[in-house]
Amino acid sequence: MIGCAWPLRRVSTLSGKSCRPDPFTTLSPRLEVLRKNLLDIIHSSHPVLNELTEYYFQQPSKQIRPLLVLLFSQATNGLGKDWQLKLWQSTHSGGGGCQDELDIPFSPPDILTDYNPRFPQYTEKFQDTFVMVYDGSRVQRRHYPHEQKPPPTLLPTTPTLHPSTCILPTQLRLALIAEIVHAASLLHDDVLDASTLRRGVPSAPAKFTNKSSILGGNFMMARASAAVVRLGDPEVTQITTGAVLNLAEGEMLQMKDVVEAAADDVTMRLDNMGRSQKHQDVWNTYLQKSYLKTASPMARGALSAVILGGCIQGEIWREIAYAYGRNLGIAFQVNFCILFDMVYPCDSFSL
Repeated sequence: MIGCAWPLRRVSTLSGKSCRPDPFTTLSPRLEVLRKNLLDIIHSSHPVLNELTEYYFQQPSKQIRPLLVLLFSQATNGLGKDWQLKLWQSTHSGGGGCQDELDIPFSPPDILTDYNPRFPQYTEKFQDTFVMVYDGSRVQRRHYPHEQKPPPTLLPTTPTLHPSTCILPTQLRLALIAEIVHAASLLHDDVLDASTLRRGVPSAPAKFTNKSSILGGNFMMARASAAVVRLGDPEVTQITTGAVLNLAEGEMLQMKDVVEAAADDVTMRLDNMGRSQKHQDVWNTYLQKSYLKTASPMARGALSAVILGGCIQGEIWREIAYAYGRNLGIAFQVNFCILFDMVYPCDSFSL
């Protein structure tokens, strides 16, 4: 992570007498747990698919996206109007926000099979026959997310920052999802860019083939989408899905740039009068691409974190979270990606 996590590393103050806290050090234990838990979410019954989806997690990762989710969770938990409700849901069985409830599928296993060997209590193996007559004895009754018990009447309280470094299970799961979506996008990026290296080792396409990498990326996106739905917040589901859509749009915009680059260069050479406008157009396109591929997932992740912490429409914390993530993502791309592309043209680089 040396040289890549610069916006959040320790920076001396103007007086030189003190340093800002290092969030990577503060949250290192949580980040390490997340790296282990995410393997449970992306696990498959196919061994090759397992090896492929876990491949990029075997190398050191900057973990900027999950870190941003955790930081905004700690910075805003207790301030939102619905904080007491979110806290109750995370500590009472049947509330839908407890850790063990986040892995329960919406449908019983005899209705919809979603086999993951890491969660045998919630899944069934594929059967060669299917019983059409319903037999309730085959299903162990559970509280499913759509059957949450209603919360008690909560008295209004004055918004106050939670005194401890409390992070809700749903926010921890969101941080995990953010890292999975990012890794899935890297699998697709390396196919589209024909990259042979990633983080100093052979890229997934070079090791597993392009077709396998695309399927692995699709599988991880699907796993992440299912995990988002189980958070139980429709707005967070919509926001996170929008980030996935933006990733695809950003890739299409980047492919368009590559195709048109040569023609644009010739045009600018022949038309000195239009060079300034062309440069401005290229710069605007670059900023748009940076937002879609990097800033949008970070901004939406930070926004979703404060929503899961109880911040409702109209509360300023939502706007702050989105703006910070957006500006951080664009700033990183502008300051580093061009430099890395010039120094390491054969090694795909992404935040």
